[in-house]
Amino acid sequence: LKENTLAQESFERALRLAPTDPDTQHNYAWFLCQTKRYVQAQDYFMRAIANPLYSRAWKTWSAAGECALANQQTQEATRYFESALRLQPDEPVALLQLAELRYRAGIVEQALALLQRLHARNEPTAASLWLAVRIERRLQNQANQNNYADQLRRRFPSSTESQQLQRGVYD
Repeated sequence: LKENTLAQESFERALRLAPTDPDTQHNYAWFLCQTKRYVQAQDYFMRAIANPLYSRAWKTWSAAGECALANQQTQEATRYFESALRLQPDEPVALLQLAELRYRAGIVEQALALLQRLHARNEPTAASLWLAVRIERRLQNQANQNNYADQLRRRFPSSTESQQLQRGVYD
């Protein structure tokens, strides 16, 4: 709600009441990331993950990866997404983000495999279809590229990704 001062006070109170609660640590870390306090955010993500009773560490690894990306730390983000996938092999955020990172690194076949894994268990999103278009384009597979482009235009006609496709801005 953009009430950052109030949110900060509430998180501080929650952490005083339950300093080792991993859900509170995760949520506070996400708040810190959203307010561009990346180093502090990573510290709280790692605190949550370190709790051996925390059942959603995969979620926190993914969030830490997104935060690392926001701070342009792609190597750390890659490690975090890989950690998320070791715990939860079908985690959609980690699959999509790691596929994007592999694509950018020129490891296109791995990017495609990750994306296929994502699409096998989740409905495609505008972002995942757009990445699929770009991957197939780089692999020079025109038929698959056209298939994904058609899906993107049909399912998400007003999306940013669809607009990029129309303009031919692939990278």
